[in-house]
Amino acid sequence: MGREPSIRPDILDIIKYAQSLKFRQLGITSNGRMFSIPSFTKSILDEGVNQIGISLAGSNALVHDKQTQVKSSFTQTIAGIKNILKLKSPETSLLVNLPMNKLNYKDLKSQLALLINLGVREINILNISPLSLRSRSKKIIVPMTVLAKHVYNTLIADDLLNHKEIKVLLIEFPPCCLPKEARKYFFPCLEKNNNKIRIPLCQGCPFSKNCDGILDSYVSLFGDSEFKLD
Repeated sequence: MGREPSIRPDILDIIKYAQSLKFRQLGITSNGRMFSIPSFTKSILDEGVNQIGISLAGSNALVHDKQTQVKSSFTQTIAGIKNILKLKSPETSLLVNLPMNKLNYKDLKSQLALLINLGVREINILNISPLSLRSRSKKIIVPMTVLAKHVYNTLIADDLLNHKEIKVLLIEFPPCCLPKEARKYFFPCLEKNNNKIRIPLCQGCPFSKNCDGILDSYVSLFGDSEFKLD
């Protein structure tokens, strides 16, 4: 993961090397465009990759391509998802990441419907982090509490949080930004980030063992007054 691994000319060699190290899980995170080529998809799966994560930025080309800045990227990504679903074994996991921001968060309901109709059964909804200079802007970042409420209400309306066949995870949504009734769905991020800081609310928080706090770049944009635990 990171940048776009699928365009590396040595991607199959990397996968073969990882296999030789006996990893139990071997995954690749991609924008999905290379997977629109059936032969590429088959070669990746044949080498033993057992988890593929695809990022989708919208439910249509207008929303998606505006963010990727690549014409026809939506069409290619959807074709990639279809190829993976068609060619993968039942044991191979396909999950789709939905990075939420001001350009697409109101499109969430349509994104979920699109993926479920395609046959996707694992979906991660991501609260994007203001990590780069380009993203450290209120023009793109949705305040966490606003986004969390919208995401939760959308999932509840479609009865997806406790669905027997569809798994939805809320990634990088700290409990203090979620509505009280949604905090049980808090999913701790598996990657440590040294740029996260503790805010005063963290003292005595019952989730503090599994939550590393808030990104300092987010606090510099919005402060910490929106976060609540009552």
